[in-house]
Amino acid sequence: MSQPQGSGAAGPAMPDFFTAGADLAITLPDAALSAVGSFPVGRADTQHLLLLADDVTVDEVEALALSLDEHAGWVGASRLQVAPGAELQGPWRVDDELRRVLELPDWVCQLMVLDCPPQRAGALPRELAGVDPLTDAFPSAQPTGTELLALTRLRAIARRLAGGIRLAGDPAAPGGRTTPVLVVPDPERSTTLTVYSPVWIVPDGVVALADPVAPGARVLLQPESAQGPTGLAAIPPEELSRLVKTLGEDVLDAAWRAAEQRRHEQAEEEARALAAGTPVEELRDGYGVVADVEETHPDWGGMEIRVQAAEAVPLAVRGESWARGGVIAYQVVWVPLDPADAHREYPPAEVRRARDAAGALIEKVAAALLAGAGGVVVDDDGFLVAL
Repeated sequence: MSQPQGSGAAGPAMPDFFTAGADLAITLPDAALSAVGSFPVGRADTQHLLLLADDVTVDEVEALALSLDEHAGWVGASRLQVAPGAELQGPWRVDDELRRVLELPDWVCQLMVLDCPPQRAGALPRELAGVDPLTDAFPSAQPTGTELLALTRLRAIARRLAGGIRLAGDPAAPGGRTTPVLVVPDPERSTTLTVYSPVWIVPDGVVALADPVAPGARVLLQPESAQGPTGLAAIPPEELSRLVKTLGEDVLDAAWRAAEQRRHEQAEEEARALAAGTPVEELRDGYGVVADVEETHPDWGGMEIRVQAAEAVPLAVRGESWARGGVIAYQVVWVPLDPADAHREYPPAEVRRARDAAGALIEKVAAALLAGAGGVVVDDDGFLVAL
């Protein structure tokens, strides 16, 4: 998998936006960033934990938090805000006794506590059980609001730093003690990479860039002709009657006349262009380029490049000088035969092989797009990566 952009093995290099004195958070001396004393074990019953190996520093955790939220940063001694209303406290060192009591893996050498009030909604729908270990930990009442945002960010940080999270899951019986759930995110699960660039490349240009590493790359922009009536004529009579009662006959009549006028003007424009021998150009705000992951393994699915103007860019990209203008997003994704396979944290071996092949191809395609368009590459969690 691609390495994070930066000097460390796990921490990304932040744009000047994060390092040029932006008033995002309080910066504290390193001496203040170690929790004092032994870990209060009782907190593990009610709060979620970020689990880290010995070679991870709090600076790396801070850098990742800063790339996800402009309000992130140190807000006190051993208190790292990851979102408004949610902060990580610590780290605490983990010795053999604490590791045994909390039933943690041998590689866990330090932990941080998520201090965030629980916010819970409805139960996990039965059809979604077994898809995501994070949601599976809360079958009775799903996290929502700030708690869900914080847990999502903790998992992203854990994934990047080869760590894990220990969730205080729903009790086995109402009113009972929470059930500890260990989630170790697979660093290879997310294969999606997005190139953010100030440069728009036409479809044939993207095909030319992708084809050397993704043979058979082709543009996917043929519009499908609508079958049967369209517009208001396609609305069932009973639904149309309801709309008339709700919106009024005058409003619907005006909408129908405006649509007819636009179709009439478009037809006239096309007729004039054809009479003059001028090609009719279709304006598009996005398109796709597709290719097989591996021609000899059609069961591995496909790769798709989705190109469009970015309506919003990740915080990690906003510090780039060119990001103040229009930004184009070249999102490169794996499209498996079963869409659910793209989101499985722990897939079976055959799905893992397909995903690994797709991930390797996506990295090559993203590198080719970066060479042609410039810009930066961001993973599915919003972190900068270097290919």
